[in-house]
Amino acid sequence: MSQLSPAAIKLKQYQVDSNSREQHYLKFLYEDFKSISTGAEKYRLAQHLAFAGDQLLAEFYLKNSYDSMLAEGYKDVRRYLDTMGKLQLQDARSWILNRAASEKIVLFNENAAQLQQRAFFYSLLKDFYKLGYRYLSLYWLNPMINPNTRPVDKYLGYQVADPLAAEIVRQAKNLGFTLISYGDSSITKRTTNVQDAVHASKLAALFHQDSSARVLVLDEQAHIAEKPIGDFTPMATVFYRISGINPFTIDQTELCGGSSFEYGRYFYDELIKRATVDQVSIAVRNKLPISLLENDQYDLQLIFPATKVIRNRADYLSLSGIRKETAIQPAHKDLFLVQAYYEEETLKIPYANLIPADQTYLTDRDGYYWLFLKPGKYKMVYRDIHYNILSEKDWRVD
Repeated sequence: MSQLSPAAIKLKQYQVDSNSREQHYLKFLYEDFKSISTGAEKYRLAQHLAFAGDQLLAEFYLKNSYDSMLAEGYKDVRRYLDTMGKLQLQDARSWILNRAASEKIVLFNENAAQLQQRAFFYSLLKDFYKLGYRYLSLYWLNPMINPNTRPVDKYLGYQVADPLAAEIVRQAKNLGFTLISYGDSSITKRTTNVQDAVHASKLAALFHQDSSARVLVLDEQAHIAEKPIGDFTPMATVFYRISGINPFTIDQTELCGGSSFEYGRYFYDELIKRATVDQVSIAVRNKLPISLLENDQYDLQLIFPATKVIRNRADYLSLSGIRKETAIQPAHKDLFLVQAYYEEETLKIPYANLIPADQTYLTDRDGYYWLFLKPGKYKMVYRDIHYNILSEKDWRVD
């Protein structure tokens, strides 16, 4: 309980109304906090905390969602790092873009509970567009609709309800990418292997239709692995087999806060005690990239800097300085959640379907709520813990 903010404690203690069918950001947390004993439950809670704007607590629960290793595993990590010698790091962004300039398809993965990866992916979109990439495949997108004609709302897909995911979609649309949804609405057998095969076929078909196509992909965890994993044949593996095009694969999930498994989580925590990682980096040896975890499933393995705290929130929410820290005064006694919606979107879409630019239930030590917002016009929405709207206010960020 000591890890929880006063606001998170209120969510944990909230009594869920079983008759309410409305789905919203806080309702998931009311329900998730009721049972967090298994790893899967902790992971789900982490994901919904990140959606609601509490990325720091999300990382805590992500780290605690894995089973412990045998003691020898922890000793092995320390031995390796103690004898590793001086770590050579290079800026990942420049390496990725230099390599991507001569590639046809580039695949990134992510962990949906660790949004630092989405923030980095967002920062690359404009550069990839300049390199001639015109197709963007996002695994969150609902195959039942056309994402290119649909406005940015919750019907685009469950994951798009995360404000950072929605920012990626908005940016992609503004730049002119053609969005490709994951899978296919016609399939009936939805096992992982079938889903991955369908997605791979869909991507391969792009190159049959447009031989000059350049495709950027964001998928989930091991779906971009280049070799089979037990009985699982990842999408990237299938794509290479059927297209003959070797994808450039980039892992974001293993060397970051929380990682995606316990060995990686502990390795990363020990690594950043010994090495200065102040930007998204790759490890190199003899001028060639290496995986510190000796994972040969990907071409590159990124190393993320540790998340820093700004105004009781995660520093990467600034999107590399594009979004400004914005102080919101607590204007109501019962205020719990503050949301900033793009004014232009509120003119067309009801709040129930809209995705905020940013939101949080956290306050800093000064008592203010702090949001990260681009310059522009917003509707600031103030809600109580029951998710009822207390008031709205026109807002401008210069």
